[in-house]
Amino acid sequence: MSSRSLAAARMVDPDVSPAAVHAAVEAAIAEQMRQLGRNPNSPREPRRAS
Repeated sequence: MSSRSLAAARMVDPDVSPAAVHAAVEAAIAEQMRQLGRNPNSPREPRRAS
């Protein structure tokens, strides 16, 4: 979790805990990976040279 994520969350709710922000970021990443059809626990595919 970046300090920017925590700062942004605290602009909405000054009492939000770092653990809650971390959980929300993890959930968002997992949802994005699901939409892309990738398992978030699988290794990333290497980039191909152009």
